[in-house]
Amino acid sequence: MTNARPEAMVSADQAVLVVGGYGAVGGGIVRALLRDSPCHVLVAGRSLERARAFCQVQGPRVTAVALGDGYLPVIEVLPHRITVVVNCVEEASLWIALQCQAAGIHYVDVSATASVLDAVRTRWASGESQRSSAVLSVGVAPGLTNLLVRQACDQLGPLQHADITVLLGAGEVHGLAAIRWTLDRLGATFTLQTPAGAREVRAFGESRPVRLAAPYGRRTAYRFDFSEQHTLPRTLAMQSAATWLCFDSRLVTQAFAWMARWRVRQWLPPDGLAKSLAWTAAHAPIGGNGFMVQVDALSQSGDRASWVVAGDGEAACTAAVAVWVARTLLVGRLAPGAHHIEEVLTLDEALAGCAPVLRRVEFNPM
Repeated sequence: MTNARPEAMVSADQAVLVVGGYGAVGGGIVRALLRDSPCHVLVAGRSLERARAFCQVQGPRVTAVALGDGYLPVIEVLPHRITVVVNCVEEASLWIALQCQAAGIHYVDVSATASVLDAVRTRWASGESQRSSAVLSVGVAPGLTNLLVRQACDQLGPLQHADITVLLGAGEVHGLAAIRWTLDRLGATFTLQTPAGAREVRAFGESRPVRLAAPYGRRTAYRFDFSEQHTLPRTLAMQSAATWLCFDSRLVTQAFAWMARWRVRQWLPPDGLAKSLAWTAAHAPIGGNGFMVQVDALSQSGDRASWVVAGDGEAACTAAVAVWVARTLLVGRLAPGAHHIEEVLTLDEALAGCAPVLRRVEFNPM
């Protein structure tokens, strides 16, 4: 893999279909594709009307298409060939991925649930057609988290354990689907491989004091069920990984811990709570929109080191990573098969492909 800019070789005859392309992340993907490549972009989602309204203001290289129940849009009548599908609708991941594989279309998935990604990878591997690639764990967490841990492996050698801390900006306006996804997992239990073996843990049920790179400093982060901590022990042959979440606002971090402790999601309507949080972020923010991902790794030989990246806007960076992966697929640089992002790409490539949205942060925790 090289660091050359892949968009220089993308053809105007190619097309990328973005499922959920009018949402917070999907819209960013569409706009970045239109800005950074000559390809045509197709936008699909649950609502054809919303897709059309979004496309009307994006210019001539974007088209709204219908997303049917159980099938991808009929695209043979369009004067473009779909080369890549970027999927932002997690519950549709498996059936969209399988149709992409059958048609020989590359597939990019921004899902963050381990069971969803496991199902896509397993079914893709068992399929008869291996003409195209599926890249999973694309975004910030998972995504940049995976690439940081791979960087730790490449530089430290085989790892015993990695603690992954994700700090999000409490003032960023996220889409309702992303907020609902987070709320649904507050207080939920999941099984995790730990240094002491497999055990059942609870999201926001355990905390970890951590010193983050400037400007955040000492924080308390809480366990959260992002997918990379489940997949990285398999893809990188490491003993265990754990992902921890906090916000730039300590008050918001403690509020989420309180909601998990008192199981608020069980007695408040989740849609109403998600809308309330979205309104607060938009009209009365008590944080910024910057984010940071830090990996503190321990090698099998006992060496420790940390790696950090940061950016402005988690949704914007998720879009940037997805577009970078899509451009890489457009020029045919990845081998056929289903891969998590850390198996085929590197952090240095991400920093080059996603600049200036993403930047490395120097940090010495000692």
